[in-house]
Amino acid sequence: MPETGGARVNRDGNECWIVETSKDGDRWRFFGKAWKRPRELLLLHGVPRFLRVRLDGARDWLGPLERTDDLPITLVDTNRGVRSELWPDESHLGLPLLLPGGETGRLVSFDHQADPVRWTYTLEFRGSAE
Repeated sequence: MPETGGARVNRDGNECWIVETSKDGDRWRFFGKAWKRPRELLLLHGVPRFLRVRLDGARDWLGPLERTDDLPITLVDTNRGVRSELWPDESHLGLPLLLPGGETGRLVSFDHQADPVRWTYTLEFRGSAE
């Protein structure tokens, strides 16, 4: 893989980030691998209290990062080591969203209602046989 700004990227210019989660901050479980562009923010769905991330091939973890609110979507800035829970808005469209189990899609739309609390979102998945 070529190097870009110190991070390994694939031929499409994406980095692979490994995500682990924990309910207590002691026992960690694999959550998935997220592919994203360097310096791009990462969205995650259904993350427990703690999470940590590391660039594939790196030894050191970024985190643990503790939950900031009780919302279903987590935003991670891997450049600054910051996590926040939020309702996505138009500024988040196009960002990668990692689902539990490891599938990553790009956020196409997101809508939520406050009463009762409901949300609907659409993801786009792309693949290649190469």
